[in-house]
Amino acid sequence: MRTLGVLLAGGRGSRLGGVGPKALVSCGGRTLLARALDTLAPLADECVVVAPREMELSLERAMRVDDRPGEKGPLPALLAALSARSFDDAVALAVDMPLVTAAALSALRPLRGGALAVMTAPEGVWQPLAAWYASGARELLERAHMAGERSLIAACRALAPVIVDDAQRSEMTEGEGFQWNVNSPEDLASAERLLAQRASR
Repeated sequence: MRTLGVLLAGGRGSRLGGVGPKALVSCGGRTLLARALDTLAPLADECVVVAPREMELSLERAMRVDDRPGEKGPLPALLAALSARSFDDAVALAVDMPLVTAAALSALRPLRGGALAVMTAPEGVWQPLAAWYASGARELLERAHMAGERSLIAACRALAPVIVDDAQRSEMTEGEGFQWNVNSPEDLASAERLLAQRASR
């Protein structure tokens, strides 16, 4: 079984007060990129990082995959990554989710069973950027995209994924991180505080 780690790192850091990519914003003394790669690395045989061609990222332990020309958003970015390497399982993570741990993602994987994908749904909202995908998911996502779909969540409906609700998620190791995206200075400060609390346990 070959597992591919997929990191979506295309966000801009302007809303966080930065002047460069969101991936390079510091969170608790380390970049969001470094934190996300540390989360994915124990779970995958190889990791790929998807970002716009013009975005400069220094990568030593992952392969760079450019966004598809003329396309923006998480759906084409995920498809670019899933098309870059062959895999049996792919674990996807957004770079702005520093509270998701390798242990929590690992606990999520067995829940997929024979389905094409598994993801959590914090407060009822599907989270496809901290999720597992089977190799067969790429074709159906591609088909939805070619039919004009631009929403990753909507495209994922074609996969009939296993959805882990809040009650199930609370039983997972440090599962609270699945509902956290860092999109503002306030989010960043909250994430740093929670990471510090976690480290002091």
